[in-house]
Amino acid sequence: SSGINAEYGGHIGFQFKKGKINAIVKDSSAARNGMLTDHFITEIDGQNVVGMSDDKILKVIKSKERTVTVTVMPEFVYDHMVKHLGKSLKKHMDHSEPTEL
Repeated sequence: SSGINAEYGGHIGFQFKKGKINAIVKDSSAARNGMLTDHFITEIDGQNVVGMSDDKILKVIKSKERTVTVTVMPEFVYDHMVKHLGKSLKKHMDHSEPTEL
């Protein structure tokens, strides 16, 4: 996985469906920072979003300041990981915001 800073100014610079990035806006911050399609969003600013609906992921992104760090994982790695998690565990994952120590 890799962290990518993407500016938020009303537009996030990429599109996603079911947590998977399927399009990058040309010349956007996401494109300039190397975001790739066919990768799954796993964290937003350190907050786990695996198993969240797209609406909830977008709400997390929009709740952040101007810059967010989006952590992604290639589709084949994500599929392998999720297959071994089981649906019930995926639904009960901790999605709380990280706290600073």
